[in-house]
Amino acid sequence: MLNTLVIRGAAICVLASGGVLYAMDSGLIGNASGSGADIGEEQTLTSDSRAVHSLTPELPVIATHADVRLPMAAEPVAPEAMVVPATFDNAPEALVVAAPTEVSDLGLPCDISLSATAMPAAMVALDLMAPCRTEAVVQVMHSGMMFEAETDALGLLTLDILAFETPAFFSATFDDGVEETVLVGLPDLLEFDRIGLTWRGDMGLELHAMEFGAEFGGDGHVWQDAPANAEAAVAGDGGFLTQVIVGDSFAQVYTLPRATLREGDSVRLSIDAPITANNCAASVLARTLRTEGAGPVDITELTFTVPGCDAIGDVLVLQNLLDDLRLASN
Repeated sequence: MLNTLVIRGAAICVLASGGVLYAMDSGLIGNASGSGADIGEEQTLTSDSRAVHSLTPELPVIATHADVRLPMAAEPVAPEAMVVPATFDNAPEALVVAAPTEVSDLGLPCDISLSATAMPAAMVALDLMAPCRTEAVVQVMHSGMMFEAETDALGLLTLDILAFETPAFFSATFDDGVEETVLVGLPDLLEFDRIGLTWRGDMGLELHAMEFGAEFGGDGHVWQDAPANAEAAVAGDGGFLTQVIVGDSFAQVYTLPRATLREGDSVRLSIDAPITANNCAASVLARTLRTEGAGPVDITELTFTVPGCDAIGDVLVLQNLLDDLRLASN
């Protein structure tokens, strides 16, 4: 509003000054010492015998002393007197205060991260980092296999797991329900057949693979006491067995390169349960997993009771639970 008054005041002064200068230049008014007779003479002109009268009314004489100042409204307004209306354009930005990041006793962020790295022979290196969950129980699951593990004093957990699907999905869940997941592609799983046996507790189960007609204890008999290795399998020399023990969770997984199977060849599979003081008369819940050439995972639940403790030293052979591995016909 003040800006508008300033502009309007300046405009009135300019118009008044312009009118005075025009009247003096036209002779309609004189200076302060002029007389009324002079004005009358200027008003009567002879032109084609008619008198032309000025339409400009008589104006009072304006003093022109040097110390006369313009009205205050026409003077520049001091910067501090200017009032700028607040708008959204020049309003200050809202102050955003970030929430403090929770850190561990070692000063590490408490964020949980789960990563998976593909390894040869369709294996996965799984790494869990939870700095604020040290020595915490966590359940790791993949395609029907479940391991109950515990983070270390730094909140870390590292597992090497044989995958049964691609892309392979893994989840890690803490007791309070907090969960992290990860997905990793394993294109070389197409080159392998894989059979797994998993259970809880010290049941002493054994997965056996008799390759290409091998006898028990002979060459080509792959089990926990003669597991072979992944390097031999990658080279095409036969299969290998991996045993995983994580806390109270157990698993044995047999992997066979499909390229080693020829027409007429087969691998005979079986599950044995030596009767010990730890498992005699116990009820066992186990699970088998099977995939061939990265196909669907076939999961089978097994429930049986181990013979009584008077049979310690004997071996319970679970027959016909696993079909032999053979070259698939086209």
